[in-house]
Amino acid sequence: MINVSTDGVSGAAARLRFSVLALFAAPNVALAIMHLPVFMVLPAYYAKHTQISLAAIGTVLLIGRLYDAVTDPLIGLLSDRTETRLGGRKPWILAGIPIACIAVVQLFTPPSAAGTGYFLLWSVLLFSAWTMIDIPYAAWAVELSRDYDERSRIMTVRGTMGFVGGFLFMASPILLSPWTGSTTIGAEVLTFSAWVIALSLPMLMGLAIWRVPTGANLAVTKASIRSIGNALRVNKPLRLYAAVMLGQGAAAGAWGATVLLFTDSLGLGAKFALLLLVAWGTRIVVAPLWLRLLYRFGKHRVWAGGCLASALVTPLALLVPPGDSALPLLLAYAFTLGLIETAWMVAPSSVLGDITDYDTLKTGADQAGIYFAFNGLLLKSAAAIGGGVAFWMLSLVDYDVKGINTGMQLFGLHLSFAILPAMIYLICGLAIWRFPIDARRHGIIRRRIEARVRRRLAADAS
Repeated sequence: MINVSTDGVSGAAARLRFSVLALFAAPNVALAIMHLPVFMVLPAYYAKHTQISLAAIGTVLLIGRLYDAVTDPLIGLLSDRTETRLGGRKPWILAGIPIACIAVVQLFTPPSAAGTGYFLLWSVLLFSAWTMIDIPYAAWAVELSRDYDERSRIMTVRGTMGFVGGFLFMASPILLSPWTGSTTIGAEVLTFSAWVIALSLPMLMGLAIWRVPTGANLAVTKASIRSIGNALRVNKPLRLYAAVMLGQGAAAGAWGATVLLFTDSLGLGAKFALLLLVAWGTRIVVAPLWLRLLYRFGKHRVWAGGCLASALVTPLALLVPPGDSALPLLLAYAFTLGLIETAWMVAPSSVLGDITDYDTLKTGADQAGIYFAFNGLLLKSAAAIGGGVAFWMLSLVDYDVKGINTGMQLFGLHLSFAILPAMIYLICGLAIWRFPIDARRHGIIRRRIEARVRRRLAADAS
């Protein structure tokens, strides 16, 4: 099962032309517009504008993750084993696009009478499409290059396009305000975003599939359904990565699910989009800087630094008093978060690519699909766990999303929004600091994989 690109056994190790890389990364704009509201806006929006309760929202988020526990590994395995003239990744992406376009319109435009069943149905369908697109797309990115630094470049450009998508989503309330009369993220903004996704995703992903090469699959054996279980047992770097991503994702999920409620508590709900616009705009600007730091210090050290900085900065929002001074202070907070969080947003995918190469060296199989399926399951599960726990905690203290909260209710919000996430970020940063695969060790792994493939090709030729 050796499928070597025209760039040779190294799997397109040479630097990709930026035009090709931009075409590959562009679909992430539409995907980010789809992803960001699901965890950061829709839970609070459904709680305010539909018949579903806070506890039911938390339950639906966790049910969705149980479904993902089955579908994510399945799609990852199938994309690893699929062999077509388009490669193994592109057919699954093509199949997921129409499902995503239908589901996102329904999920983002709920009727006021929508209940638990409506939220569950369209969430599950959207996550199904999300799985069919995101997992093969991420695995495709890994196979475009096996060079340590070039892989960082690919993932950073792809991540930056995601930041552009987030920025555009946050800018949409301001852009639409002449027609809506408001800068809040309401029904009009969600409807507009849904149709932007439904129209742009097929076009952008179609161009990528048409113009960007498939990359190189350097497997000498087939992937199997037992791969992740075996990998977790023998692959120590993967176990460390999984633990850190689970914690980091839960922290980000709790923060993301409650940030709108926190801004509401300060009387700045109408400025929510502006605050996140600053954060996402900052990420776009600083991503090239973080790429240079990835080259200079290594992926895992930059990742760790971002987590440790987030542990320090995240709770600072609790010092912001309600009133006239709140907005400039929160804008500074959003800018600082955008600056530091970019580190732990761009580094992990590249690190996972290196872990996948380590697995290829050990097993002979190219299991990037399975690995990124596992990663997707981690991210979605962690975000849902963080968001679900946060909403359960708010439910326990009788937090009223439509009224006034004091005392224990505000403490529950502050605990969910800032205190627990900061503690988790601290643990994650300390844990990933000593990650074992650096540039030197990855170079050894890559050379050994390539040497094995050359031996196999020579044996087949003889």
